[in-house]
Amino acid sequence: MVRVAVVQAAPVLFDREACVAKACGLVREASAQGAKLILFPEAFIPVYPRGLSFGMVVGSRTPEGRRLWGRY
Repeated sequence: MVRVAVVQAAPVLFDREACVAKACGLVREASAQGAKLILFPEAFIPVYPRGLSFGMVVGSRTPEGRRLWGRY
C-alpha cells in the first residue's frame, strides 16, 4: 500500500523562490504523515493564473490587466 497526499494550496504569486519554499514545506509535512507520493496542482510553480482575470471583459482589457499579463 502506498500513501498518497493531494496538495490543495495556492502558490505564492510572482515569487518563485517563496513558492518553491512553500512547496518544500508542504512536501515535508506530507512526508512526515507517511506520504510516498505527493500530488500538486497543475503548474504550481511558477504559478497558474487561477482566479486572475488580467483586467479582461468581453472585448476589452484594462491597462492594469495588460501589465499584470506582461508580468505573468
